[in-house]
Amino acid sequence: MLKKWWHNTIGYQIYPKSFQDTNGDGIGDLKGVTAHLDDLADLGINVIWLCPVNKSPMKDHGYDVSDYDEIDPMFGCKDDLRELIAKAEERGIKILMDLVVNHTSSEHPWFQKALEDPDGEYGKYYIIQEGKDGKEPNNWRSIFGGSAWEWIKDTNLYYLHLFTKWQPDLNWENPVVRQQIYDMVNRWLDLGIRGFRVDAISHLKKDFTYQNLPSDGADGYVNGFPYFSNVDGIGTFLSELQETTFKRYDAMTIGEVDDDLPADVLSDFIGENGYFSTIFDFCHAKFHVNSAEWKDKPVEMIDALKKRLFARQDTIKGKGILCNFLENHDLPRIVERLIPAKEIDFYSRSMVGGINFFLPGIVFLYQGQAIGMMDYPKESIEAFVDPSTFIHYDEYLQNGMTKAEALAQINLKTREHARTPMQWNDGPYAGFSSADPWFQVNPNYRQINYDAQKKDPDSLYAFYKKMISLRKSDEFQELFLYGEFTPVYESEPGVIGYERRLDDKSVLVINNAKSTETILPIPGTIKKVLLSNYENPVLQNGNIKLQRYQLLILECV
Repeated sequence: MLKKWWHNTIGYQIYPKSFQDTNGDGIGDLKGVTAHLDDLADLGINVIWLCPVNKSPMKDHGYDVSDYDEIDPMFGCKDDLRELIAKAEERGIKILMDLVVNHTSSEHPWFQKALEDPDGEYGKYYIIQEGKDGKEPNNWRSIFGGSAWEWIKDTNLYYLHLFTKWQPDLNWENPVVRQQIYDMVNRWLDLGIRGFRVDAISHLKKDFTYQNLPSDGADGYVNGFPYFSNVDGIGTFLSELQETTFKRYDAMTIGEVDDDLPADVLSDFIGENGYFSTIFDFCHAKFHVNSAEWKDKPVEMIDALKKRLFARQDTIKGKGILCNFLENHDLPRIVERLIPAKEIDFYSRSMVGGINFFLPGIVFLYQGQAIGMMDYPKESIEAFVDPSTFIHYDEYLQNGMTKAEALAQINLKTREHARTPMQWNDGPYAGFSSADPWFQVNPNYRQINYDAQKKDPDSLYAFYKKMISLRKSDEFQELFLYGEFTPVYESEPGVIGYERRLDDKSVLVINNAKSTETILPIPGTIKKVLLSNYENPVLQNGNIKLQRYQLLILECV
């Protein structure tokens, strides 16, 4: 494998709106990111991905861009970004931006001109179609719920929006649109951005047969993913994007590609000459210990997750490098998803953090993950702020749930749990701001905060530092990046174990992801313990003894 500068990535995703406010308006900003660069460098981070900071009306919290070339004033200005890039580079940290090019904001000048003249030049920048029999062109459901089409007033025309109605999809079949996007991408790369996380990239290509399908819900609409996710021909767009922009700058790119990407095209996406440097591994995202499927079956859920993780590694083998992550801005916090509430403590948190940390691929953390930030369930639907939350809530009611049941589902699944302000200290507003924040701070900030954990050598934060240090160590970095992967203890319930081997080095990684002790046979000769979240002897009468929720990493001969 040809080695690249980004292969040793220990990445950190920042949701700027909730990271650090420096001007007292209750909203995080770019200067707030710059202010914490030393903290991130101390953790061991060398790549930062910024969620969108482009100009936006914030209908979808920045994923509705109204000006691709400007920073939204709530975050600062371009000079603030230049300062962040420069000061990050001084610390060996590269900055990635979010690239949102499946759609724009409905307030983007292109779309406003399209509404004025749907048959004109800018009407062809978007996907605008005639209605059928007084209804939408077809019955596709938006990813966020409801129709994927929005009526254009005083016409029989509708525009496509796979997300909210404030996010009209761009027409990537139009070469003029594509060139506009490429030119914009290159301007950011010229500014000093080292790459991008590429949002919703699976949806650029649509199947324009627009078939109506049998409804799969009470709303009369249908999940149309086969017609707008990784549709045949999308590679033409992605290859052109890569050749025209990313490749010229040796940029790092992470594609948000749907989890069902076929194995036979993985090399096209992330091979030596792939469209992207890497893609996220979402195989864990559908598991939740409190879901109807897995409630009261935590060990069975872990075993199902193990099969998915191992199958994913088998699929990706030799085809490229995955991006391993557990948390992001769209998911509830990981410990709440994988661990029963009564079992959440330092040991379960630290074990969960290591589940995929040493798998082949690069690693990305999300803000607050390293200190164990948690979900913040709300007592009423009015306490939420995300448009998609209210769309899903209405869907639940439509499908027969009571208001209490619908709220419970929202509290289980909402992406807003990941967007509460960062908990820096136990002062007012958790040290995030001097003013009332845009979104409520989790009240547990007095117990869970960065300052307290940084001072504690036995904290979760300290353990994450140890994991990062081991992955980045001169002795083992190459092994964790490029070493062979072999599952072990596959039939042992609740245990996720695997060997990593490169040349004459071998490391055994074992996660006892359950609430009981486990004794396992030693699969070889143990040289030493590299890392454990327990201070206890692990070798006993020729076996390995694991405590509840123990993460154990052993160097083997």
